[in-house]
Amino acid sequence: MKVKTFHALTMQDAMRDIKEELGPDAIILSAKEVREGGRVLQAFNRPVLEVMAASDQEVQRFPLGGEKVQPASLVKSSEAGSASALSAQTFQQTLQGMLKPNCETTTPTVGKRAASVKRSIARVKPNRLPHLHNVMNELGRLLEDLSRTESRAIEGRPSSMPVLLCRSLIAQGMNPSTVDLLLKEACKTEQAAGPRDDESLRRALRREIVKRVRMSGSPPKAAGSPSIGLLIGPSGAGKTAAVAKLASHYRFEQRRSVALITFDTCRETAVEQLRRYAKIVGVPFACALSARQVHEGLRRHTQVDLVLIDMPGIGPRDLALAEELGRLLPKRAVTTHLVLSASTREQELCRITRRLGDLPQLRLLFTKLDETESFGTIFEVAHQTGVPLSYWSIGRRVPGDIEVASSERLAAFLTTERSVHSQVFVDRSIQSSEARSALMEAGTHHG
Repeated sequence: MKVKTFHALTMQDAMRDIKEELGPDAIILSAKEVREGGRVLQAFNRPVLEVMAASDQEVQRFPLGGEKVQPASLVKSSEAGSASALSAQTFQQTLQGMLKPNCETTTPTVGKRAASVKRSIARVKPNRLPHLHNVMNELGRLLEDLSRTESRAIEGRPSSMPVLLCRSLIAQGMNPSTVDLLLKEACKTEQAAGPRDDESLRRALRREIVKRVRMSGSPPKAAGSPSIGLLIGPSGAGKTAAVAKLASHYRFEQRRSVALITFDTCRETAVEQLRRYAKIVGVPFACALSARQVHEGLRRHTQVDLVLIDMPGIGPRDLALAEELGRLLPKRAVTTHLVLSASTREQELCRITRRLGDLPQLRLLFTKLDETESFGTIFEVAHQTGVPLSYWSIGRRVPGDIEVASSERLAAFLTTERSVHSQVFVDRSIQSSEARSALMEAGTHHG
């Protein structure tokens, strides 16, 4: 008798593999659910069925004496009938032992079907192989129902806090290896601090996240010349809106004089859009055609505290223009904000960030946080590239809906239930909009 173990997701897949490998006359000896290995945490291992089957087909043997044994097709009919009877008896005993514990713990419907299968097996005769095949098919359907019942029971069990946090972080775009490292370090810190509970583990995880993300402060004030903020990024990331939001933030919240410049002169809509934003915020606006033109203009006009420059994109010409600006302007006065959409894939964002790594004082400004729940992407890009976070945009309102990036706030986003994120953004956006409206009104009256 040839015995082999098969692994499959469903009983139908296992039966198909058994028939292909051992033939249509194979019998099932045992079946149970196991979990695959090779994942970060055991809780994420996929459940599969492990089915042991056997075939009563005889194989050729060569004894020590050298006498060759006849193949199964040449055995006498009486011996074949005896072997078939023995196989049926073995199958019946194995199946009865396998179904006995399951019938006591499963649902009444499954228990009745199991009892029906046992009664059918009891009536099987050795020479009634078609009927045995029908019984085996019924057994396959029964085992599939048992597997579904056990899977529902497993899913209904409450998961531990590390498992829940792990699932949430991976669902938000963080790499499994990063999640594994953060949770291990958080558990070590928590155990050293004292008795462990769910909330203390969450706080420890937040501290581990905060330690691995760098933040940047406000742009420095250069003596005798304005600070320069270059906003560069891929098309569609929201650079123009980010320029207007930053201008409003610096003018009304930090009380600094601001001027706007755009190099994106190829798109008339972008020029008019930024011109309209500048008028709303109440700051001067200009178009530039070359880096030297900007350099000469800044040398003549030093009355503003901050100049924000909107770059066209991240093509070769755009990067060359940004590098030329970095050479002509004082390096300490220039800060480059790489504008990235939070809904873009992590691999693409890391590639863009590393490509622009030579620009002066590179910072990450994320937009469209209100359009995604994958805050793990922000953490991964900042953590893998080591580039500090500067600002992020949390809505579409211009001016408004922008705030200084905070590692503590990012950690809170990552460890808070995802259903709460949308309401958090709505509340924060409303508060931010109301505060900016009040500041703008006060600034208008003051002027």
